[in-house]
Amino acid sequence: MEHHLNIATAAKIVGISRRQIQKDIKAGNLDVFEGDVSVNSLKNFYPQVRLENERELHRVERIQQNAIYKIQMDSIPSQRVMADQINKLQIRLRDSEQKVGEYETLLMEARDRLKLMSQDCDRRQKQTLAAFLSWMMTQYRQFHD
Repeated sequence: MEHHLNIATAAKIVGISRRQIQKDIKAGNLDVFEGDVSVNSLKNFYPQVRLENERELHRVERIQQNAIYKIQMDSIPSQRVMADQINKLQIRLRDSEQKVGEYETLLMEARDRLKLMSQDCDRRQKQTLAAFLSWMMTQYRQFHD
């Protein structure tokens, strides 16, 4: 993991002002991420810098790691919340399956009624209804299988 320091800490370690660090950032001499200076770019641009204060660097790293861990732990829902969500999804699935069954029943009833109606039609109307019924059942089979 690449280390980053806030501008004030970077200036303190290098022994220069924050204003100078900001000028170096604007000049493109230092890499930054979300306002923090990359330690590697700091070492490259200021080779005389010795990070004698390794404890400070480790402290910053520990704080960053703890923050990442806390964010991950905070984003995991509790078992109760997950159980509630699962129950809600099961109810929605059951309701959806019931509606699909009702729509299938409606479709089959419509098919049967159209077949009955076609008995009272002339030849051309029967052909039109037969073509429509054929298309309807093809669509049903295509999405049902």
